[in-house]
Order: sequence, then structure tokens, then C-alpha cells
Amino acid sequence: MPILHIPRQLRAYCGDRESIELEGELISELLRDLAVQFPELGARVLGASGALAPHLVVIHNDVVLRTGEIAGVRVSADDELRIFTAASGG
Repeated sequence: MPILHIPRQLRAYCGDRESIELEGELISELLRDLAVQFPELGARVLGASGALAPHLVVIHNDVVLRTGEIAGVRVSADDELRIFTAASGG
């Protein structure tokens, strides 16, 4: 199963786990599974529409993906994902 590594600041919402195994063939399916397994974490990671919150990015096997890019991205059983706060500036 794909593994999502949880940033330290969000671990309190998933039983202090460093990583979670998720089910799905697309990143969007993994995020839905995350919200089912850990509703408090899902509330902080997903927006009202169920999509990744706009202030976050997903790193999929070392490739940075923003909110609009993740919906149709396929995952494999040995894939690793990470969630980070998007950096912005002027």
C-alpha cells in the first residue's frame, strides 16, 4: 500500500503516527481514505470540497504536486507521499 508520511505538526491528529498506509489507485482516493481513517487529520488536510487544502502540497516520490495537479495522479503499492505547507512569497 502507498505510504503517507505525516509532518510532525499534524501527527497529533492521527495518533502520533509518523506514517499511514492508505488504499487507492489515485492520490485523490488516498486522501479520501485518509479522511475516513483519521477524520481530524482529514479536516486539516482537505478543503470543504474534499480536495487538498490550497495551502498544502503533496510530494509524490520526490515530485512536488499542487492541489490542482493531484486528482488524476496514479499511485503504486510502493509509492511514498508527504504533505507540506506550500511556500509562498513576494
